[in-house]
Amino acid sequence: MAISEWVKGSLAVLSMAAAFALTPLATVHAQEIYKTVDENGNVVYTDQKPSDDAVPVKLKELTVVDPIELGEVGSAAVEPIDDETAETFTEMPDFDLEIVSPEVEETIWNTAYVLSVDVSAARELPSEAELAYLIDGEVHTTSQSTSVELEEVFRGEHELSVELRDADGRVLDSAGPVTFFMRQHSRLHPNPGRPIQPRPRT
Repeated sequence: MAISEWVKGSLAVLSMAAAFALTPLATVHAQEIYKTVDENGNVVYTDQKPSDDAVPVKLKELTVVDPIELGEVGSAAVEPIDDETAETFTEMPDFDLEIVSPEVEETIWNTAYVLSVDVSAARELPSEAELAYLIDGEVHTTSQSTSVELEEVFRGEHELSVELRDADGRVLDSAGPVTFFMRQHSRLHPNPGRPIQPRPRT
């Protein structure tokens, strides 16, 4: 029974303390709390003095903290984006690169292993950019010209690709791959496309 009364009393004190915490600090100091026991033996806390000889209960002083002004939601200042950052988010223009020559599946004869390449673009290429010409996935040469001659492209089947790269090596656009064939006349095959005629018997 004593434990139950102590629990009830503690809860009552906490409730009263919480209620007074919402009032100004000066009001908390002005009011006094008294502890009484009713006819059923229950402990009751009240701010009304039950008798002339009643002594108020000593409560711990409550600390009242002034609220902090947080300001309006979403009012935080947003730093402006500078020109360099804005350029990063700008959509990359489409140069629409296209390999004009050689054509797809084209067979190239008797060029001494030199391949002529022509590339077209829908817009002017950036002045600091270069075209990387790749043969079979490897960079053969780089140039700012859209018409080049690639040397030492030996006979056989090859693939040509072209990449437009900026000064940092980033690929801005590309074209290909285009498959082509390099052929060279030889003593065994002097006339391409014509069958070898047997020598007449004497």
